[in-house]
Amino acid sequence: MGLRFRCRLVVATLVFLVFASTSAAAVSTQRILIVYENDSTLFAAVEVAAGLRAQLASGEPGHIEIYSEYLDIVRFPSADRLKHLSEDLEAKYRDVPLDVVIAVGPGALRFLMDRRDRLANGVPIVFGAVRDTSVSEPLPADVKGVLSRFDVGKTLQLARQLQPQTKKAVIVSGSSGFDRNWEATARAALGDHHAGFDVSYVSGLSLDGFKQTAAALPADAVMLILSIFEDSEGEKFVPREAVAAIAKVSGVPVYTVYSSYFGSNVLAGHVGTFDTIGRQMADLARQVLDGDAASAQTTFAREANLVDWREIQRWGIDRAMIPEGTQILNYEPTAWERYRLQILIALTVIAAQTMTIGALLVQDRRRRRLEEALSTERLELAHLSRRSQLGELSGALAHELAQPLTSILANAEAGQRLAMADAFDRTEVKEIFDDIIADDKRAASVIAQLRSMMLKGDASLEVLDLNEAVRTTVTLASAELMARRTEVTVIESPGEERVKANLVQLQQVILNLLLNAADAMETMPSKQRKVEISVRRREDGTRELAVSDRGPGVPPEMRNEVFKPFVSTKKTGLGLGLAICRSIIEAQGGKLFFDDSVERGARAVIALPAA
Repeated sequence: MGLRFRCRLVVATLVFLVFASTSAAAVSTQRILIVYENDSTLFAAVEVAAGLRAQLASGEPGHIEIYSEYLDIVRFPSADRLKHLSEDLEAKYRDVPLDVVIAVGPGALRFLMDRRDRLANGVPIVFGAVRDTSVSEPLPADVKGVLSRFDVGKTLQLARQLQPQTKKAVIVSGSSGFDRNWEATARAALGDHHAGFDVSYVSGLSLDGFKQTAAALPADAVMLILSIFEDSEGEKFVPREAVAAIAKVSGVPVYTVYSSYFGSNVLAGHVGTFDTIGRQMADLARQVLDGDAASAQTTFAREANLVDWREIQRWGIDRAMIPEGTQILNYEPTAWERYRLQILIALTVIAAQTMTIGALLVQDRRRRRLEEALSTERLELAHLSRRSQLGELSGALAHELAQPLTSILANAEAGQRLAMADAFDRTEVKEIFDDIIADDKRAASVIAQLRSMMLKGDASLEVLDLNEAVRTTVTLASAELMARRTEVTVIESPGEERVKANLVQLQQVILNLLLNAADAMETMPSKQRKVEISVRRREDGTRELAVSDRGPGVPPEMRNEVFKPFVSTKKTGLGLGLAICRSIIEAQGGKLFFDDSVERGARAVIALPAA
């Protein structure tokens, strides 16, 4: 049993070692040496390094070791220093198996090519940030790179598009070997005339000389600064910082072929960004590491027009002059550009709300006009209804007036006879005059009530006592009810029941209900014709006026129908009385309905809010 266990353990160990070695081979380390021409603080070098590292990190999973060296040979180009650099690097990387060497800048490429047998023997080289004019001799097959045009001609064409009124172009360069090479390249490409400009060249000045020259340039000129690593006094610079100092005091816009100069008061240029160049170099290095031999030996860096929006505004250049496809730096979009969709949605909502509000206002105006028209029509109908009611009461009213008039006449004749007598009783004469006054007041009251009922009036409301309204209405209708042999009983509330109503219209409603009750009992014996009017305070605080009769009542299915126009239980009725009465009561904030709980006759109820 122990031997079998030991055999299984040996087999498992062998399997583990096989898989471990396979896994280790699959994730073998790849080593890349990056050699920069300039120092580590140069803006272009920083941008290239960022692009290289970002693109290498975004590739297929695998372990990559990156080594970086900065030659700084533009500022320190002596042969002795280059020799010491070479010996130091040779010793440093003698035991490091490199897979790819990347050269950033033409100086770095020359440095590696001159010493390849000692520094990178048999190791593929990838280069970038190198002008296409810097590579003249055929390169070995395992040396591939990204060429930059740094096209001064296209930069001047961009200047012409942005500032078509300008006539002169001033090309500025420093005094280092790199700077002089740049001037020679520009002269060969531009000559004395290019893109409609008269071209002149300024070099061999101190930094102060460059600043004075830039400040004195005429308004019809533009300036293109190439590079200033060193001035005529031997002072060395980071080109970006020298360009910033000159552009700050320049009397004309400054153009460039380097993306690293942007942010230093430079207006525009036809450039390839150093970050993009770094990414292209990383892609090419990846292809080399993957053994892709089919890729082209050289490719061109992606370049485009670039403008700084702050400088566009500073120099008052019309945005319409910026060519289509130009990349704009430091541009702050307007609220309209940033939130166009949201603004359009908001405007649409506001427009819809405005239209809705407008429609509601129009509708409200129409509704108020309609209400006014309905109110006018209701008043007219109420007035016509009152006149109709008074027509029904005309006989009784005539009788009501005839009684006091007859009494007045009789008392007057009696007084006349007493006046002719030789002696008369003064007390009797006073009583005669008292009767005449009382009868006259009675007639005047009937006429006043009749007159108020005949007038159209308005629908204004006033505080009144419901008990008093019942008394005056019963008094007005008493003669008619007596003629119809109908007895009326009034049960008043113990105290005042104050409501806010229109007295004339309320009397009209009470009168209509009284006459309807009398009509309902016209076929009954006179002793059974009894109407009861009661006033009370309801539990909900409203005031109630109820008119009850002992007639056949209103059928349950008709109790709501009778309040509709042209619906009547009378054979000769028009069916408008109760409809008008309900509209009057509702206009005064109350309700008019028939009590469903009564078992005999009908009970019409008016409920009004308390005043």
